[in-house]
Amino acid sequence: MIEHPEPMGDEDRCNLAMRSVHAFLHGELPEDTADQIRQHLMACEKCMDNFDAEEFISALLKRCYGPTVAPPTLRVRVSKLSVRWQSH
Repeated sequence: MIEHPEPMGDEDRCNLAMRSVHAFLHGELPEDTADQIRQHLMACEKCMDNFDAEEFISALLKRCYGPTVAPPTLRVRVSKLSVRWQSH
């Protein structure tokens, strides 16, 4: 999570957790941030309910549409961008 100079209130923690829910679900967060989200979800029933709903919807979409595979042309373009970014 982003470090804030002043302590975050409950509402701020909830907002940050809900903004991060998709990245959390897909394992796209750094482990320390994911741990903070996990801790918040365990302590906040409202956010956990929202997370459960998002997780259910994601599972349904995955089941209905199967795994998503990027077209080969897109993978090549992203790969070139990655190489270019790493060289800077």
